[in-house]
Amino acid sequence: MAVMIPFHVRNILVLAVSLLVAPAAAAQQPRGAFPFADPQAFFNGLFGEETPEERRRLESVKISFEEEKRFGNAAARQYIEHLKQQGAEVTDRGRDVEYLRRLVETVRPQMEKARKYRRLTIYVVDSPTTDARTFPGGTLFFFRGMLDFCENEAALVGVVGHELSHLDRGHLLLPLRRSKFAQTAFGGQGAFSPEEFFASAGTMMRMFTRPFRPEDEAEADLDGATWTYRAGYDPREMGKLFLAMHRRDAGKGPDFMPAFLRTHPFHMDRFRAIEDRYEHLNRAEPAENLYIGAANLRRRIPRSERVFPE
Repeated sequence: MAVMIPFHVRNILVLAVSLLVAPAAAAQQPRGAFPFADPQAFFNGLFGEETPEERRRLESVKISFEEEKRFGNAAARQYIEHLKQQGAEVTDRGRDVEYLRRLVETVRPQMEKARKYRRLTIYVVDSPTTDARTFPGGTLFFFRGMLDFCENEAALVGVVGHELSHLDRGHLLLPLRRSKFAQTAFGGQGAFSPEEFFASAGTMMRMFTRPFRPEDEAEADLDGATWTYRAGYDPREMGKLFLAMHRRDAGKGPDFMPAFLRTHPFHMDRFRAIEDRYEHLNRAEPAENLYIGAANLRRRIPRSERVFPE
């Protein structure tokens, strides 16, 4: 039987463990590296839940694009090694990669920071997992399970838009700002170094392979739906993707955790939010004959190259 630990007690325990392991961890790391194995756990333990004011302070920490790229590239390399250790093949070539690259270029011009992220790196992971992930600087991973689970190009364009939104809105930079602030405030010396930070085994896996906060995910969903609509696709197909996930996962595990404690919104909440966004867009920017593209996805031929009858 699981024991429920009150939130404030959990914070104290996390902080206590962090303080106990800090000296040993620091002794094994290069000079200037952050002395705690899990900076996010340290922050949660020390400060509790992040307030809007604290987030604004963190967002004031400057991250140059060079730092973002170096940090993101280091994280992506470790993630690729992790995937390979799990037996998954990772490739940046082939028909699926080229198809995704064209879809990315269909959506990318709508980004506010499109010029900043002109060059994106795309990988396909040969795994049945229905997932997609983005790393700082512009490295995107799409799992073959996601490509197979999408029923048409419109749904996949929504997924692409969701991932690009994380880049565009700076969701990826919050843990990076937190890490830079922590290194400076708690024992770091000299300039911030991604190489030294990643010298601590497992740091990337804890900070960059965990999902975003629910509000970040919801924001990215709405951007994905909006950009899909403005690209001429039907965003309701993206909503149907979450509805299908809800039906797939129904009854497979406990679903009682309240939404504010989850890392992702509920699938049904995401479905309804996208339906609402479609209704809003359709009233404000009426569009007819929105494209679906089942044949495009099946043949891996983007609509930009060929329009199939529907």
